[in-house]
Amino acid sequence: MKGAWAPRLRRNAHWWFAGLLTVITLSVYGSALHFGLIWDDPLYYQRVMAQSSLWQIITSPQPPTYQFYRPLAVICAHLVLSPAGVVNAPLAHLLQIGAHLIATLALAPVLQGFKVKAAPARLAALFFALSPLSYYGVAWQQNQQPLVLMFLLVSLLAAQQFCRRKPLAWLGFSLGAYVAALLIQEGAAPYVFAFLWLGRLNRGEKLPGRWRWWPLVHVGVVALYALVWLSMPLQRGVTGHGFQPMVLAFLEQGLVFPLASGLNTWIASQPAWWLIGLFAALWLLLSLGVWKWVSAGAALFSNVWVVAGLLPLWAGLSWDYAQNGARLVYPAMAGIAIVWGGWMSLAFAAGRWKRLLGVMVLVSVLGSSLWQLGQARQIYQNGTSHLAQAVDVLSSGAAAGQRLLFVNFPDRLEMRASPYPLGFWGIFVAPVVQNLSDYAMAETGRSAASDSLAAFVVGTGDRDKWPYRVAMRGIDTAPAAFFEAARSFDTVYLTDYLPGGALRLSEVGSIRPSAAALAPQAHFSDTVELAKAEVLPAGRLRLTWRCLKPLRADDTIFVHFWQGGEFVTGADGDSLGGLVPLSAWQAGTDILDIHTLASGLLSPGTYEVRVGIYNRSTGERYPAFTAEGAALSDDEVPIGNYTR
Repeated sequence: MKGAWAPRLRRNAHWWFAGLLTVITLSVYGSALHFGLIWDDPLYYQRVMAQSSLWQIITSPQPPTYQFYRPLAVICAHLVLSPAGVVNAPLAHLLQIGAHLIATLALAPVLQGFKVKAAPARLAALFFALSPLSYYGVAWQQNQQPLVLMFLLVSLLAAQQFCRRKPLAWLGFSLGAYVAALLIQEGAAPYVFAFLWLGRLNRGEKLPGRWRWWPLVHVGVVALYALVWLSMPLQRGVTGHGFQPMVLAFLEQGLVFPLASGLNTWIASQPAWWLIGLFAALWLLLSLGVWKWVSAGAALFSNVWVVAGLLPLWAGLSWDYAQNGARLVYPAMAGIAIVWGGWMSLAFAAGRWKRLLGVMVLVSVLGSSLWQLGQARQIYQNGTSHLAQAVDVLSSGAAAGQRLLFVNFPDRLEMRASPYPLGFWGIFVAPVVQNLSDYAMAETGRSAASDSLAAFVVGTGDRDKWPYRVAMRGIDTAPAAFFEAARSFDTVYLTDYLPGGALRLSEVGSIRPSAAALAPQAHFSDTVELAKAEVLPAGRLRLTWRCLKPLRADDTIFVHFWQGGEFVTGADGDSLGGLVPLSAWQAGTDILDIHTLASGLLSPGTYEVRVGIYNRSTGERYPAFTAEGAALSDDEVPIGNYTR
């Protein structure tokens, strides 16, 4: 009874392995449902809305200013748009994840239809599911490559069914799926070779005479598509000039995963042609190993698939465009996976040394994949969750017609320890060419007005210790200029770079003309009044300062915590989260200054909060008085209690 399970397990291997791939894929990509709109122009969807009729979509190229003929991609974009033009970002991500899951599940049976044995075919599918290069292709909600590969592999599956003397409808289904792949993205065209290959492999099958040349139908479809594509008034030159050596080296490094990652620090500075030769030599050795130990057909098919995926990219893209395209290798990953699947399958081969080699490759490849996947998913989660915070405050401020200023908001985040020698490896959070309001409008249909500035000196120590390199939105602005700019906005938000790679969007205050009707709670000499002070929930302190006279250089604010008559701890800092030193204050203005308290420095309990002003250089405090003119002890103003 006990031994009966093994044959049953083998008989049902296809089904349990498909279940395993499904669980793995969904666990890896499930978090992407919360990523919102990533990287690309959110106004793209507005241009899609302008193409409202099916005839317009079919007879025109992708929305104006775009350079491709992808009508089905436009239709897919319509699927995630509400009638009001709001993008259903979770649905867009679900389409990507679903397409990747179907492609993953289809890959192993497709490869077996090309005479690749079961073990390397299934391990190739496992590699494809876990590859970090696949992650960059799927996590972006607007990437079209997962849909292209899904339709392409489904088309090949249907063609294989037809070759097994199944009804003619299978050929029609194959043709329809391939047409869908072409109408989503022209990158499907080079893979027409796979249908010719499949026809040759099955030339001995007793198909009806007039259908023995069935692959020519697919070739004819590609030829017709090429004529339509070339006849469209497409915008040229957007992606730059091709055949640049650096682009080829960038694409090749994906072939020799994870070897390129391991050699990263050694080869990153080498010339492009040297890298091309190194990566090509390593790939050749890997392919020869598959040729010898798995099958010549598997090695050859893998290489032709890779060439079909990468050669058009090298021919059509410039380095300026390609270096930011970690997703570009995604379709070719199906061919790359064959080679690595073949090497990993040695773990189940006859011969002790082969099994040992296979186990080493299996552990290193899957281990490296999981490590890089974890890094990629973390940086995507950090970046997109921060953009979601901005979308929330922008949409909330829309009703009141607010104007919001974002300071030190990230344009992009990049891993300091790059996983590969060439290119950008990270996430474009909100490129500076886009207004943050565009993202809120696209995702919620409403937004406050916004602008972005940077203050490089603020938080520089935190960013230097941060696990990612960051490029921030907006020009670097001096305190005096920032003070003047902030007067035009209702609220200022500052991005805090927290330990471990997390980001926090903090409301730090605003600047407005003095409200004379607001009686002060205290004053400091004849220079500053404390018009209002509040201890807010969630560890925040809101102070409204009224500037009466200019302050000195190095003047700053202190916040002290007392308990039981004993000083516990304190925090010094300039106003608006450090963005505006007190020397930049202008007379006749109220400075609404919001502090986020460092509650982690305090034990649970209730503390009295006191504030004041002093000079960093001399240590001298400004004399503090009550509203009635009575001097305050230690020149500190008690403003309330904080309970942690």
